[in-house]
Amino acid sequence: MVWVIVILLLLALLLFIGCYFIFRALIWRKSGKAPPKIVTFFIKGSADSEEFVRDQAIAEDKIKTLAAERVERKTRDGETLVAYIAEPRNANDKIIIGCHGMNCNGRREFCFFGSDFYDKGYTLILPDHRGSGESDGDFMGYGTHESKDTFTWVKYAKERWPEKHIFLIGVSMGAATVLMMSSRHGIRDVDGIIADCAYTTAWDEFSYQLKTSFHLPDFPIMQICNMYCKFICGYEFRDAAPLKAVRKAEVPILFIHGTADALVPPYMQEQLYEECGSGLPEDQRKEKFGVKVEGAIHARSYYTNPDLYSKAVETFITHVLRPRTLNISYAAPAENDESAGEEQ
Repeated sequence: MVWVIVILLLLALLLFIGCYFIFRALIWRKSGKAPPKIVTFFIKGSADSEEFVRDQAIAEDKIKTLAAERVERKTRDGETLVAYIAEPRNANDKIIIGCHGMNCNGRREFCFFGSDFYDKGYTLILPDHRGSGESDGDFMGYGTHESKDTFTWVKYAKERWPEKHIFLIGVSMGAATVLMMSSRHGIRDVDGIIADCAYTTAWDEFSYQLKTSFHLPDFPIMQICNMYCKFICGYEFRDAAPLKAVRKAEVPILFIHGTADALVPPYMQEQLYEECGSGLPEDQRKEKFGVKVEGAIHARSYYTNPDLYSKAVETFITHVLRPRTLNISYAAPAENDESAGEEQ
């Protein structure tokens, strides 16, 4: 009987140690380098092709020459946030603030999209989120602290360019970030949001990966990892909840998702789209639109079909500033559908 108890205690100890390392892998600051092959082997949808890695390196060199102005801002709790700014010589009246995903930084995440929209006259603000890139912080918040910090850059943009229109775009964790901003005080300084491959909640996303990539049950792994997160980082996985925020969204939203996304499943974006505005009276709901990018894996919708992506974003922005009837529907325009995103 004693040996049984000892064995059970050892197994429990191993479980808690294992969950701690899972928690560290999910939450703690990363170098920004590509994940090791052992990670991409197990986690579906996390591997990139050699062609993409090569193209990304070229695009990142370009965006670094365009977004070379480095700006720092202090948070209320004393952390330093860093962003890089690209302002075209013949800039238009629009600013895009880009929110990057996990294990990334602003200029890397938007190296393709940013260069495109810079060439079109958009001013870009590309922050490194707390716990990422050059900003302070030891851990990522999956939208919890990032959604609060990004208002620092909204305020900065409003003060520096008071006459310009502000749009937010986020990818993956960054998409969760901008969606969590959608119903918060201060969002009225923002004209619209573009959310690319967002999850419904961090809990849902981690649970999905446990089941699909590792074939493990939620219980007790999620509960133990969540306990570590609560006591060490001060938030819970369910606090990172774009699904709750969009129900009372106060700005128009364009949802984008790749149909081949195995990391954040497309059904999560559909849930977000359906719930968007549902917590408000019908006459107070803001517009919502959606685009599916055929064949795109996680966070690679722009890379897969830049024409469709750019057309959808520009049409959305134009519509928000000068309302008109749109043909941006969540009913999946095919990759070769030339009408996708055009005005009727």
